[in-house]
Amino acid sequence: MFKIRIHGRGGQGAKKAAKMIGMAAFKMGKQVQDFALYGAERRGAPVMSFIRINDAPILERGHIDDPDVVLVLDRTLLDLVNVADGLNENGMLLVNSQHEPILDTPAVVKYVDATSIALDTIGKPIFNTTMLGALAKLTHIISIEALNWAIEEELSHYPKELIEANKAAVRKCYEVAK
Repeated sequence: MFKIRIHGRGGQGAKKAAKMIGMAAFKMGKQVQDFALYGAERRGAPVMSFIRINDAPILERGHIDDPDVVLVLDRTLLDLVNVADGLNENGMLLVNSQHEPILDTPAVVKYVDATSIALDTIGKPIFNTTMLGALAKLTHIISIEALNWAIEEELSHYPKELIEANKAAVRKCYEVAK
């Protein structure tokens, strides 16, 4: 089973990102769970979302304490939340940042400037979908094609131009991730 935890702030789209990852994995024939941690969330407060992906039915429930990947949408959370909690040396921490973050973790730390990519391609700081391009490339858990399908489905009530801009941002983030 592959487990992902997303850290963001209320209003940044952590829940929507989790849903799109789940939709993409489901499109690829996987069993999926995606859910958010609800509590006293408000715009700007730290939030978490979770995704489990497996070939077999998923019987496990509850928060993900031992993720394979942690996706951090907002670099400022690194000073507030122990985002690396539960990661081991085989795990990966993927951070939206202009500079490589220095973190005390045995996991591999990767970063991508999804905010700048989103501003360049979408014209707005919509970095939740943008970050999914890096996730797709670095983990191979979802394909870019399935991710594009999930974006079209989840954003179907938005203007076509915004959907295409999100897909372009995902592609650019996919290309620059290393």
